[in-house]
Amino acid sequence: MYGLVYHLDQALLAGLPYVQEQRVIKYKTSLLVQVAGALAGSGSIQPAIKLLKQIKTFQPELSLPVSNAMIRLYYQVGNIFKGETLLGEIQDRLSEEEREMNAGFKLIAHGEYSEAYQHFARAVNVNPTNTVASINGAVCLLYLGRLGDSIIQFEGAIKTSLHPMLLFNLVSLYELKTIASTSKKYNLLDTITSKTDWEGFPFECLRL
Repeated sequence: MYGLVYHLDQALLAGLPYVQEQRVIKYKTSLLVQVAGALAGSGSIQPAIKLLKQIKTFQPELSLPVSNAMIRLYYQVGNIFKGETLLGEIQDRLSEEEREMNAGFKLIAHGEYSEAYQHFARAVNVNPTNTVASINGAVCLLYLGRLGDSIIQFEGAIKTSLHPMLLFNLVSLYELKTIASTSKKYNLLDTITSKTDWEGFPFECLRL
């Protein structure tokens, strides 16, 4: 669920108001978001939700993105009731993309991967740069036994994002799919070095 962490971090930080007198609050919020993301990524969902609740108390203008992140974390641990309750409070204020994402996460919690994939695909149609939707859509395909289609989805996603988790998942699928995975990894390496300022890039995600 690393993709969820990435979405959480980016969505909240993008919503922070940048005004001079709130610089300290913004810095504190940024730190809490990063810690919450790290906790969620390590599987410590309840502590992550607790931190998000703290953010809501002193940054009420971030109530919508914080609540949206909490909904997905509730779904991740299978607490559908709390997720649905919170979703009911904010549903009318969500964008089409956000509604599709939440529906996908809810269906994953129910193990309905085929339907979940359709929602993530629609989210990508709305926003082709939605890395989280691409990752989770590909994961749904993998659970459906469609390894080849999952690889194709990841390969399509890296055309708009070279996020390390996308690359990590893709090379993992290459290893499952073919003994020629090493050459495919080096092709990805060439793509990274040609498209990005690669100094400091976490090349370990390629598992070379």
